Amino acid sequence: MDNIVVSWIGSKIKSIRNQKNLSLKELSNQSKISKGLLSKIENSRTIPSLPVFINILESLEVAPKDFFEDMYLKNGKNFTIVKKEDRKEIEKEDRQGFRYHSILNQSMLNLNVDIVHLTVEPHAKYEPTSTDGYEFKIVLSGKIEYIVGEDSTLLEEGDSIFFDARIPHYPKAGNEKVQLLVIYFLFP
Repeated sequence: MDNIVVSWIGSKIKSIRNQKNLSLKELSNQSKISKGLLSKIENSRTIPSLPVFINILESLEVAPKDFFEDMYLKNGKNFTIVKKEDRKEIEKEDRQGFRYHSILNQSMLNLNVDIVHLTVEPHAKYEPTSTDGYEFKIVLSGKIEYIVGEDSTLLEEGDSIFFDARIPHYPKAGNEKVQLLVIYFLFP
């Protein structure tokens, strides 16, 4: 997991604990998590497991979607672009003929996942839309301009985009048919 994300999670937990005027010992007692582990989490020396994280959030009376509401992505924008040429080959299994390329690794909690294949016809009309969750899209064929908030970027075959779908967004269709794989991470 990215060190920036680990640091952000630890700082956010500590900030919420302080806002609620809880000592580390009080949060430890409420969450049934050792004071030492809580200190390591708050000081970015470790990342909590999912059960530990959920216990902490429940003890702080914070919903996971509210916890991540103000999280910003690495580039300081509301989206992350991964160009085809920037993908990293990873070793996942020792099997001949299988090549894995990492596209995106984003940890999120308490989300429903919906995966669709989207075809955008030439000159299709789109209005800005928003969804209660996040979206990941990868261009399978063609190229398309994608708008998220006030930002616009050209996505070509193999490029992908990940963004907070609560921000108004839309693809701007051009002269060619475009095929995309879309994964929605929706809040329940």
